[in-house]
Amino acid sequence: MSVQPIVLPDADAVGDAVATTILDRMAATDGAHFLLGCPSGRTGMPAYRALARHAARGADLSRLVIVMMDDYIVPGASGTFQRVDAGLPYSCLGFAQRKILGPIAEVSALAPAEIWVPDPADPAGYDEVIAAAGGIDLFLLASGAGDGHIAFNQPGTPRDARTHVTPLGEATRRDNMGTFPEFTRLAMVPTHGVTVGVDTIAASSREVIMVICGEHKREAYARITAAEQYEPDWPATVVVECKNPTLIADHAAALTEK
Repeated sequence: MSVQPIVLPDADAVGDAVATTILDRMAATDGAHFLLGCPSGRTGMPAYRALARHAARGADLSRLVIVMMDDYIVPGASGTFQRVDAGLPYSCLGFAQRKILGPIAEVSALAPAEIWVPDPADPAGYDEVIAAAGGIDLFLLASGAGDGHIAFNQPGTPRDARTHVTPLGEATRRDNMGTFPEFTRLAMVPTHGVTVGVDTIAASSREVIMVICGEHKREAYARITAAEQYEPDWPATVVVECKNPTLIADHAAALTEK
């Protein structure tokens, strides 16, 4: 089943709508925590800025658990992988600390207390922790512009994939050069990542919001709005098989006039 898009004027309007939805969903639950699945990079930034603005006006985000989708990894001791240092500008854990949690904590004492990131030494453990917490209440999703990757799930990823370590294709790595300007040449981008799986997203979340903004995401918009089911060559199409999906785009991505 295809997902009908909501098209808003620009990325800031999209971010405001996403943040409002997050707060509405939190208000409708009374649990000890609210798990928010989060991408790093440009796509989520308008929503994260909007959440900080709400926090400055008194919104209580202390129940929010920031569940990151993925992170870059590098070879460690004995042939194993480890996450890149959180102090690096392209670390997804560092991104969550600096770009999501940090601005909220600066303006409010009612900031999120937890950030979760998958561990390359125990990928399956991430799915177990999410399941033990009752699943992800709301997952924000983004699509790669060049190859349709979602999190670090590469083209060809099986529909039943769970959290795993994966090599990163050149298209994904080039997309991430745009996400993190610190990558000034392809050789600087790590070649592997640890990522939630396609099925982790679909099976473990109660609701998802796919965000598509900018002219560079027009192919992503076209592929996802046309999809009727998961298409392995464009993994972000899994959104059509998720529970309670919403697709929000800006005019630039949707090729519509403001």
